[in-house]
Amino acid sequence: MTVSAGGVPLRERQRQERERLILRAAEELFIERGYQGASMDDIAARVGIAKGTVYLHFASKEDLAVALIEQGVRRFAQALDTILASDRTPRAKLEAIFERAYCAMDEGISQTFSTIFRSPEIIERMRERHDDMFAVWREPMRRLSEALDEGKAAGEFDPEIPTPIMLHLFMGLLAPHRWERPMEGAMPPAELARYVSRFFFKGIAPGGHAPPPTVAEPSQP
Repeated sequence: MTVSAGGVPLRERQRQERERLILRAAEELFIERGYQGASMDDIAARVGIAKGTVYLHFASKEDLAVALIEQGVRRFAQALDTILASDRTPRAKLEAIFERAYCAMDEGISQTFSTIFRSPEIIERMRERHDDMFAVWREPMRRLSEALDEGKAAGEFDPEIPTPIMLHLFMGLLAPHRWERPMEGAMPPAELARYVSRFFFKGIAPGGHAPPPTVAEPSQP
């Protein structure tokens, strides 16, 4: 068995490289033609391999699309984790995450997500893979909660708002692809990120908030 310098068998290294090329070709074609407009034949031709070789790596176009989404999610989760591990203030960390997420609108992977998620079949497949996708986010979500708690302790964020609510709101705003159509051409992604960030931080700023609503006691018969 031939082994590469890094200790990985040559055949496995070649398999990984083919898979990387297939994913890159699929991303390019999904952007150019849309998910429905790109076929496995097109992807194979773009890589320069037989269609059967593509099927050795991915059993269907749906599997290939899901693999692209998972790859993008893993990369973003890694970027998010790197930001959260930095020496910035809690607010600066979250601002950097907003900027990273929204500036990705100009990158290929964001455009890929946009075209893939127009397919009902893919949406259903992603629901089936929910647990696997959540596992990728588990560590970044833990660090996000820690950053929010640190911000509360430092007086940057309202200590009266429960951290899980802050976290849920923050994650809900990390969906730049939802803005692509309504904001198309209206403003640069970096500017949009600043507005979204401003909206979020005003909402969790300390002071000036009404007390949480009290739950009325049930009336006695």
